[in-house]
Amino acid sequence: MKSCFESLLIALSMYSTLPVKCLNWNAKNLRLAMLFFPIVGLLCGGGLWLVWTVCQLLHRSAYLFAVLAVLVNVWITGGIHLDGFCDTADALYSRRPMEEKLRILKDPNCGPFAVFAVILVLLVQVAAYAQIYTEQNRVIIGLLTGGFWLSRCLSGISVTRFPCTPTSSLVKTFGEHAGKRVGTALIVISLLSAVGCIGCYRLLGVAACAVAGLIFWYYARMQKKQFGGVTGDLAGYFLVLCETAWLGIVALLGGISCI
Repeated sequence: MKSCFESLLIALSMYSTLPVKCLNWNAKNLRLAMLFFPIVGLLCGGGLWLVWTVCQLLHRSAYLFAVLAVLVNVWITGGIHLDGFCDTADALYSRRPMEEKLRILKDPNCGPFAVFAVILVLLVQVAAYAQIYTEQNRVIIGLLTGGFWLSRCLSGISVTRFPCTPTSSLVKTFGEHAGKRVGTALIVISLLSAVGCIGCYRLLGVAACAVAGLIFWYYARMQKKQFGGVTGDLAGYFLVLCETAWLGIVALLGGISCI
Protein backbone atom coordinates (compact mmCIF):
# COMPACT_ATOMS: atom_id res chain seq x y z
CA MET A 1 0.00 0.00 0.00
CA LYS A 2 2.82 2.37 0.87
CA SER A 3 4.51 1.61 -2.45
CA CYS A 4 1.32 2.46 -4.36
CA PHE A 5 1.00 5.76 -2.51
CA GLU A 6 4.61 6.64 -3.27
CA SER A 7 4.05 5.72 -6.92
CA LEU A 8 1.12 8.14 -6.94
CA LEU A 9 3.33 10.85 -5.47
CA ILE A 10 5.93 10.24 -8.18
CA ALA A 11 3.29 10.62 -10.90
CA LEU A 12 1.84 13.79 -9.35
CA SER A 13 5.22 15.39 -8.69
CA MET A 14 6.42 14.59 -12.22
CA TYR A 15 3.35 15.50 -14.25
CA SER A 16 1.58 18.17 -12.19
CA THR A 17 2.43 21.25 -10.17
CA LEU A 18 0.91 19.91 -6.97
CA PRO A 19 3.36 20.54 -4.09
CA VAL A 20 4.01 16.86 -3.36
CA LYS A 21 7.33 15.12 -2.89
CA CYS A 22 8.45 11.52 -3.06
CA LEU A 23 11.99 10.81 -1.96
CA ASN A 24 11.89 7.10 -2.74
CA TRP A 25 12.40 7.02 -6.51
CA ASN A 26 13.31 3.37 -6.43
CA ALA A 27 12.50 0.56 -8.86
CA LYS A 28 9.54 -0.65 -6.80
CA ASN A 29 7.84 2.76 -6.75
CA LEU A 30 8.63 3.57 -10.36
CA ARG A 31 6.94 0.36 -11.44
CA LEU A 32 3.43 1.71 -10.85
CA ALA A 33 4.05 5.42 -11.47
CA MET A 34 2.69 5.34 -15.03
CA LEU A 35 -0.46 3.63 -13.78
CA PHE A 36 -1.28 6.76 -11.75
CA PHE A 37 -0.42 9.19 -14.55
CA PRO A 38 -4.08 9.45 -15.79
CA ILE A 39 -5.10 10.84 -12.39
CA VAL A 40 -3.53 14.13 -13.46
CA GLY A 41 -6.23 14.19 -16.15
CA LEU A 42 -8.87 14.18 -13.43
CA LEU A 43 -7.17 17.22 -11.88
CA CYS A 44 -7.35 18.96 -15.25
CA GLY A 45 -11.06 18.12 -15.43
CA GLY A 46 -11.59 19.49 -11.93
CA GLY A 47 -9.84 22.73 -12.87
CA LEU A 48 -12.00 23.03 -15.97
CA TRP A 49 -15.18 22.49 -13.92
CA LEU A 50 -14.10 25.24 -11.51
CA VAL A 51 -13.42 27.72 -14.32
CA TRP A 52 -16.75 26.86 -15.99
CA THR A 53 -18.65 27.32 -12.73
CA VAL A 54 -17.04 30.66 -11.88
CA CYS A 55 -17.54 32.04 -15.39
CA GLN A 56 -21.22 31.07 -15.37
CA LEU A 57 -21.82 32.52 -11.90
CA LEU A 58 -20.23 35.80 -12.97
CA HIS A 59 -21.86 35.70 -16.43
CA ARG A 60 -18.52 35.99 -18.20
CA SER A 61 -18.06 35.55 -21.95
CA ALA A 62 -17.12 32.35 -23.75
CA TYR A 63 -13.82 33.91 -24.84
CA LEU A 64 -12.72 34.64 -21.28
CA PHE A 65 -13.71 31.12 -20.26
CA ALA A 66 -11.73 29.65 -23.16
CA VAL A 67 -8.55 31.51 -22.28
CA LEU A 68 -8.89 30.64 -18.58
CA ALA A 69 -9.56 26.97 -19.45
CA VAL A 70 -6.30 26.78 -21.40
CA LEU A 71 -4.41 28.63 -18.67
CA VAL A 72 -5.65 26.39 -15.85
CA ASN A 73 -4.63 23.29 -17.80
CA VAL A 74 -1.12 24.67 -18.33
CA TRP A 75 -0.95 25.67 -14.66
CA ILE A 76 -1.97 22.23 -13.39
CA THR A 77 0.48 20.39 -15.63
CA GLY A 78 3.26 22.96 -15.43
CA GLY A 79 3.37 23.00 -19.23
CA ILE A 80 5.47 19.82 -19.27
CA HIS A 81 3.57 18.32 -22.21
CA LEU A 82 3.59 21.57 -24.19
CA ASP A 83 7.36 21.59 -23.76
CA GLY A 84 7.56 18.12 -25.29
CA PHE A 85 5.17 19.20 -28.05
CA CYS A 86 7.40 22.14 -28.96
CA ASP A 87 10.60 20.08 -28.94
CA THR A 88 8.99 17.42 -31.12
CA ALA A 89 7.57 19.99 -33.56
CA ASP A 90 11.04 21.46 -34.07
CA ALA A 91 12.54 18.05 -34.74
CA LEU A 92 9.68 16.52 -36.75
CA TYR A 93 9.06 19.43 -39.10
CA SER A 94 12.77 20.01 -39.74
CA ARG A 95 12.57 17.08 -42.21
CA ARG A 96 16.16 16.13 -41.39
CA PRO A 97 17.59 12.60 -41.12
CA MET A 98 16.71 10.62 -37.99
CA GLU A 99 20.02 11.30 -36.24
CA GLU A 100 19.59 15.04 -36.74
CA LYS A 101 15.97 14.89 -35.54
CA LEU A 102 17.11 13.20 -32.32
CA ARG A 103 19.74 15.89 -31.82
CA ILE A 104 17.17 18.66 -32.32
CA LEU A 105 14.84 16.85 -29.91
CA LYS A 106 17.46 17.15 -27.17
CA ASP A 107 18.21 20.81 -27.94
CA PRO A 108 16.69 23.05 -25.23
CA ASN A 109 16.41 26.01 -27.59
CA CYS A 110 13.03 26.81 -29.14
CA GLY A 111 12.97 26.99 -32.94
CA PRO A 112 10.45 28.54 -35.35
CA PHE A 113 8.55 25.30 -35.97
CA ALA A 114 7.86 25.00 -32.25
CA VAL A 115 6.53 28.56 -32.12
CA PHE A 116 4.26 28.08 -35.13
CA ALA A 117 2.96 24.72 -33.88
CA VAL A 118 2.21 25.79 -30.31
CA ILE A 119 0.44 28.97 -31.46
CA LEU A 120 -1.80 26.95 -33.77
CA VAL A 121 -2.56 24.37 -31.08
CA LEU A 122 -3.45 26.99 -28.49
CA LEU A 123 -5.63 28.85 -31.00
CA VAL A 124 -7.54 25.65 -31.76
CA GLN A 125 -7.97 24.94 -28.05
CA VAL A 126 -9.25 28.45 -27.28
CA ALA A 127 -11.67 28.36 -30.21
CA ALA A 128 -12.92 24.90 -29.24
CA TYR A 129 -13.45 25.83 -25.60
CA ALA A 130 -15.35 28.97 -26.61
CA GLN A 131 -17.64 26.99 -28.94
CA ILE A 132 -18.25 24.29 -26.34
CA TYR A 133 -19.07 26.85 -23.63
CA THR A 134 -21.54 28.57 -25.96
CA GLU A 135 -23.41 25.43 -27.07
CA GLN A 136 -23.17 22.95 -24.19
CA ASN A 137 -24.09 22.73 -20.53
CA ARG A 138 -21.82 21.70 -17.69
CA VAL A 139 -22.48 17.99 -18.27
CA ILE A 140 -20.06 18.10 -21.21
CA ILE A 141 -17.18 18.56 -18.75
CA GLY A 142 -17.42 14.82 -18.12
CA LEU A 143 -16.55 14.08 -21.75
CA LEU A 144 -13.73 16.65 -21.76
CA THR A 145 -12.34 15.09 -18.59
CA GLY A 146 -12.54 11.75 -20.35
CA GLY A 147 -10.24 13.23 -22.99
CA PHE A 148 -7.70 14.32 -20.37
CA TRP A 149 -7.86 10.86 -18.79
CA LEU A 150 -7.77 8.77 -21.98
CA SER A 151 -4.95 10.75 -23.59
CA ARG A 152 -2.78 10.03 -20.55
CA CYS A 153 -3.71 6.36 -20.59
CA LEU A 154 -2.65 6.13 -24.22
CA SER A 155 0.52 8.12 -23.57
CA GLY A 156 1.34 5.71 -20.72
CA ILE A 157 0.76 2.75 -23.04
CA SER A 158 3.32 4.15 -25.46
CA VAL A 159 5.88 4.62 -22.69
CA THR A 160 5.43 1.07 -21.41
CA ARG A 161 4.93 -0.75 -24.71
CA PHE A 162 6.80 1.12 -27.46
CA PRO A 163 10.58 0.76 -27.93
CA CYS A 164 12.58 3.74 -26.64
CA THR A 165 15.14 5.71 -28.60
CA PRO A 166 18.79 5.35 -27.49
CA THR A 167 18.70 8.99 -26.35
CA SER A 168 15.64 8.56 -24.14
CA SER A 169 16.46 8.44 -20.44
CA LEU A 170 13.32 9.31 -18.48
CA VAL A 171 10.92 7.26 -20.62
CA LYS A 172 13.37 4.34 -20.58
CA THR A 173 13.48 4.54 -16.78
CA PHE A 174 9.69 4.56 -16.39
CA GLY A 175 9.10 2.03 -19.16
CA GLU A 176 11.65 -0.52 -17.97
CA HIS A 177 10.41 -0.47 -14.40
CA ALA A 178 6.73 -0.51 -15.35
CA GLY A 179 6.91 -3.66 -17.43
CA LYS A 180 4.18 -5.19 -19.57
CA ARG A 181 1.70 -5.61 -16.71
CA VAL A 182 1.29 -1.87 -16.27
CA GLY A 183 0.97 -1.47 -20.03
CA THR A 184 -1.71 -4.16 -20.12
CA ALA A 185 -3.55 -2.51 -17.22
CA LEU A 186 -3.51 0.83 -19.06
CA ILE A 187 -4.89 -0.85 -22.19
CA VAL A 188 -7.78 -2.31 -20.17
CA ILE A 189 -8.42 1.04 -18.46
CA SER A 190 -8.38 2.80 -21.85
CA LEU A 191 -10.95 0.41 -23.30
CA LEU A 192 -13.21 0.73 -20.24
CA SER A 193 -12.87 4.53 -20.38
CA ALA A 194 -13.83 4.57 -24.05
CA VAL A 195 -16.88 2.40 -23.31
CA GLY A 196 -17.84 4.80 -20.51
CA CYS A 197 -17.55 7.85 -22.77
CA ILE A 198 -19.62 6.18 -25.47
CA GLY A 199 -22.22 4.96 -22.99
CA CYS A 200 -22.68 8.41 -21.46
CA TYR A 201 -22.32 10.62 -24.54
CA ARG A 202 -23.44 8.32 -27.36
CA LEU A 203 -22.46 9.47 -30.85
CA LEU A 204 -20.33 12.33 -29.56
CA GLY A 205 -18.45 9.86 -27.38
CA VAL A 206 -17.96 7.55 -30.37
CA ALA A 207 -16.56 10.42 -32.45
CA ALA A 208 -14.20 11.60 -29.71
CA CYS A 209 -12.86 8.10 -29.01
CA ALA A 210 -12.45 7.43 -32.73
CA VAL A 211 -10.37 10.60 -33.13
CA ALA A 212 -8.23 9.64 -30.14
CA GLY A 213 -7.65 6.21 -31.70
CA LEU A 214 -6.63 7.75 -35.03
CA ILE A 215 -4.21 10.14 -33.35
CA PHE A 216 -2.68 7.23 -31.43
CA TRP A 217 -2.33 5.23 -34.66
CA TYR A 218 -0.57 8.18 -36.31
CA TYR A 219 1.70 8.63 -33.28
CA ALA A 220 2.61 4.93 -33.20
CA ARG A 221 3.70 5.05 -36.84
CA MET A 222 5.38 8.44 -36.62
CA GLN A 223 7.56 7.78 -33.59
CA LYS A 224 8.92 4.57 -35.10
CA LYS A 225 9.50 5.93 -38.61
CA GLN A 226 10.80 9.39 -37.75
CA PHE A 227 12.66 8.79 -34.46
CA GLY A 228 13.17 5.04 -34.12
CA GLY A 229 11.29 4.90 -30.81
CA VAL A 230 9.54 6.93 -28.16
CA THR A 231 10.87 9.64 -25.85
CA GLY A 232 9.31 11.80 -23.16
CA ASP A 233 9.00 14.67 -25.64
CA LEU A 234 7.21 12.47 -28.16
CA ALA A 235 4.81 11.22 -25.48
CA GLY A 236 4.07 14.85 -24.59
CA TYR A 237 3.58 15.69 -28.28
CA PHE A 238 1.01 12.94 -28.60
CA LEU A 239 -0.81 13.99 -25.44
CA VAL A 240 -1.20 17.61 -26.57
CA LEU A 241 -2.25 16.53 -30.06
CA CYS A 242 -4.79 14.05 -28.66
CA GLU A 243 -6.29 16.54 -26.20
CA THR A 244 -6.56 19.19 -28.91
CA ALA A 245 -8.20 16.81 -31.39
CA TRP A 246 -10.61 15.62 -28.68
CA LEU A 247 -11.59 19.24 -27.92
CA GLY A 248 -11.91 20.01 -31.60
CA ILE A 249 -14.26 17.13 -32.37
CA VAL A 250 -16.45 17.90 -29.34
CA ALA A 251 -16.68 21.53 -30.47
CA LEU A 252 -17.31 20.60 -34.10
CA LEU A 253 -19.99 17.98 -33.42
CA GLY A 254 -21.41 19.50 -30.25
CA GLY A 255 -24.85 19.71 -31.78
CA ILE A 256 -25.19 15.92 -31.72
CA SER A 257 -27.51 14.66 -28.97
CA CYS A 258 -25.18 13.18 -26.39
CA ILE A 259 -27.15 12.75 -23.16
